[in-house]
Amino acid sequence: MQHLFIYGTLRTTEGHPLHNYLRGLSDFLSKATIGGIKVELEGYTGLIPSRDPNERVVGELYRIHEGASEKLFEVLDAYEGCGKEDPEPHEFFRHRQDVTLEVDEEPSADKNQKTVEAWVYLYAG
Repeated sequence: MQHLFIYGTLRTTEGHPLHNYLRGLSDFLSKATIGGIKVELEGYTGLIPSRDPNERVVGELYRIHEGASEKLFEVLDAYEGCGKEDPEPHEFFRHRQDVTLEVDEEPSADKNQKTVEAWVYLYAG
């Protein structure tokens, strides 16, 4: 099972047409956070890794449908400018990283934290 963490223009609230493609090949699991620093670029955002546990970026976590990852990443890699046809150096690269999501065991219970490994697009700078 593969997961994808989205923190920028493809989030539900952004209204990007490619978000519908993402939703066709994956299921939204939860809001989540990832270690890093969000940087504002011209018209979009990037994520730079950080070792500081207090530096977290909020986003959305998706579970990719079985057998859909190759199709999904071919399109997303091209969108992020790191596809096979894109000239190097790439501005972004796809990387696996731990993501923390909140899980409610009971409606009245305190939220517990769960960590899963997910793909994320990081800003190469």
